[in-house]
Amino acid sequence: MEALIGYLRGTHLGVSRSWLDLDCILFSQYCDTVRWIGDELARRAEFSGMEIGLYAGSNRSGVWREGRFQRCGREVLKARVRAGELKLLLGTDAASEGLNLQRLGTLINIDLPWNPTRLEQRKGRIQRIGQARSEIWIANLRYRDSVEDRVHQVLADRLESIHQLFGQIPDTLEDVWVKIALDEEQEAHQLIDRAAATRNPFDTKYSKVEDADWESCSLVLDPQAVKEQLSRGW
Repeated sequence: MEALIGYLRGTHLGVSRSWLDLDCILFSQYCDTVRWIGDELARRAEFSGMEIGLYAGSNRSGVWREGRFQRCGREVLKARVRAGELKLLLGTDAASEGLNLQRLGTLINIDLPWNPTRLEQRKGRIQRIGQARSEIWIANLRYRDSVEDRVHQVLADRLESIHQLFGQIPDTLEDVWVKIALDEEQEAHQLIDRAAATRNPFDTKYSKVEDADWESCSLVLDPQAVKEQLSRGW
């Protein structure tokens, strides 16, 4: 919490400016986490005079106003962010897809999901067409020397070169967390490389279209045969 507030106020080590001045969204994969952080911020005198939004699923969205949480719809939150009325927004991964928040200029990941694509989706909420700033700032919070810290270091090193080579990053790296947690870093590297080199099965199946001489084809299926063919599994 102290590190989080340090970023928002601009007092954290290495931070030269208040991230709150640039408008900020905080992400966590857990609704309980963002709700707790919102409650804590709303209690603090320095944040009591501002409104804090919560964008979550299952009708859990709302706004902290004068220290109290009031529920509201997600469309209301999006409209208020676009209008510049909400400078601080907390979001679960319900906010990481299909949401345009280019009004915000900074992003803080309170936790790091094992799926790196999820991090890309979070970043995509503010790094998109219509972003008025020439750069956006992102902070990934993690405890020093924790498993998350080591995983982040390994992924940052490996995925950069993988992305340059393949143009994409692996969708799932759950096993990498396990290997690094067990201090099996060499095996973790192999898993990352294997995941990056594996083509999507749909790409493999449909990237090539074989020619067929449909004009002279003599095989015509009767309705029952069509039904049997279409009923078969992939």
